[in-house]
Amino acid sequence: MIVQSWQQYKGEATNYSVDWTVKVGRLGTTVSTAVWSVDDGTATISGEALTSGTTAATVTTGSEGCSLIKVTATFADGQIDIHYFKVKAQDPSCVQSTSNRY
Repeated sequence: MIVQSWQQYKGEATNYSVDWTVKVGRLGTTVSTAVWSVDDGTATISGEALTSGTTAATVTTGSEGCSLIKVTATFADGQIDIHYFKVKAQDPSCVQSTSNRY
């Protein structure tokens, strides 16, 4: 299981991917399916695709707050691998600038 954390603005659509090519090559198997789901939060998922051991999808955040995205891969030999993305959505009008140029 792997957990990655990302930030984006609410309403923003961002592409995410998981690459299992090294793992399945080492195991001598392939990825049969990759299922994306929202375990918590208001994000939505679209455009899911699986190509040669890599899966990708677009995650669009809803309201401000955190969403937990789960990607479950089932390998041809029956093994299951789970990858999580924690996505924090911020309101762009409330984000402090890191620059003093304004």
